[in-house]
Amino acid sequence: MPVNVIPFQMPEPMEIPAHIVEHLRQLPAPEALRKGMELLMQVEVADVMLLEGVDEDGNLQLQDVVTREGEPGAWHGPLGSESFYGKPPTAQASGLAGQALALNQALLVMGQLEPGEVSALPAALAAQLVGESGGSVGFLYVLPLIGADARARGALTLIRAASEGPLNHDQPNITEAMRRLMTDLLGAA
Repeated sequence: MPVNVIPFQMPEPMEIPAHIVEHLRQLPAPEALRKGMELLMQVEVADVMLLEGVDEDGNLQLQDVVTREGEPGAWHGPLGSESFYGKPPTAQASGLAGQALALNQALLVMGQLEPGEVSALPAALAAQLVGESGGSVGFLYVLPLIGADARARGALTLIRAASEGPLNHDQPNITEAMRRLMTDLLGAA
């Protein structure tokens, strides 16, 4: 199956314990967002998470990368300089985060990528996921962070290996709760 980008709706959020919400709200925004991503890692929603924010000019910028191993390594370098960052969020933007923001809808990206194949995935991301030999891109969830004022704040991308399968059980509900909290935290920054 070729790489597909599928818009979908996240489920109802699970309630985050009040003491966790309060703790995150007391931290400076970058630290709170990082902690939120680390909390999601504890429930194994992703192997890698990318947080993109919308800057004062309306452009997307990579803000943080969290991996299961704790160190972003190669994820931060090549992706941070890729041309799909720094573009305004529009449906025509080559970046998945821009598409999710323009549609105001989560995106699920999955399928097989053959060597040299052009896809919806930016080249640096495709190379990081499948290398030069191609293969399954796994399951990518691109979640828009759009405030109650309808202003785009950023996007959170969850990257799961094909062997992990899609989000399951309570993971989607927990992720949706954290997505909403992270949106609020970005709005307060």
